[in-house]
Amino acid sequence: MKLLILPDSATPIYQQIFEQLAAQILSGELEGGAPLPPIRSVSKQLGTSVITVRSAWDALEAEGLIETRPGSGCYVARLTGEERALRRESALTEPTEQLIEAAKALGLSAEELCERIRRRW
Repeated sequence: MKLLILPDSATPIYQQIFEQLAAQILSGELEGGAPLPPIRSVSKQLGTSVITVRSAWDALEAEGLIETRPGSGCYVARLTGEERALRRESALTEPTEQLIEAAKALGLSAEELCERIRRRW
């Protein structure tokens, strides 16, 4: 589990943690059933509060990406390949729509937008 926190970002730290772990889970980098480190350990490692990490864990659990086993800890949820694909698609819907609307407002064609994406990739 890799986490990079940008303290000066406009994105709250708990959201940064959530987004990075969600991406690692949905990409399969973190496999279903894998244990997550204790919240206190992550908090200490990142130099942030336990409440911040707990908020990220709660959000991950609310999304069905992790599960808590009382007395045992938190684990990555076991998702099928189809569930992963649907969740990845869902996670990209809003940002994609925003990008398309911004490109249209700037007068870019679909081909121009695609070319810009290819160059950045």
